[in-house]
Amino acid sequence: MIKQQTIAILFIFFIGTTFSGYSQNLTAHRKPLSERSVPKIIINTFSKQYPNVLLRGWFSTHLIYWENDYSSDWYNGWYGKRTVVVYTYQKPNYYEVEFIDNPGELSRAIYNLYGNWYETRTKIKGLTMGILEALKASKYNGWKISTTMEKLESPMWPIEIYRFQVSKGIKSQTIRMDKEGNIIQVKELNE
Repeated sequence: MIKQQTIAILFIFFIGTTFSGYSQNLTAHRKPLSERSVPKIIINTFSKQYPNVLLRGWFSTHLIYWENDYSSDWYNGWYGKRTVVVYTYQKPNYYEVEFIDNPGELSRAIYNLYGNWYETRTKIKGLTMGILEALKASKYNGWKISTTMEKLESPMWPIEIYRFQVSKGIKSQTIRMDKEGNIIQVKELNE
């Protein structure tokens, strides 16, 4: 009986040390990096695309993280604190940079290992006149507009997209529009 307990304890110890050593080599979804750790091709692409901006920091990241917005407090106002556990990877496959181009607006751009730009998200202070006029002329007239608003830019889209939330009573929706006020997508949020 004691021999079986000893074997069981050794087995648990072996498994625990194996996986804890393995997990120390994994990269989290958004790990801060020094600029020296970022491939030069990515830094060059970013510098050409966004010259004269205030750099806030570099991160290694992954698309699953990016697409689901598991970032540092970026959407807590919309969705609340997130406690979702996401996968980790052996090596980073994308790099994210935070920067300020316009005062009061924080931007995040993401690039792949080869320096190709994937997308930029900018937390903005206000919406375009085209969007505000379109909202006033739509069923959303009188709805409250959230203070969390963003502009999305991507080489895959021909235009900038603006994303924000509107609410009236217990109804709440996330809307995506172009700068002229054309609705691209509406997502109803469950309260």
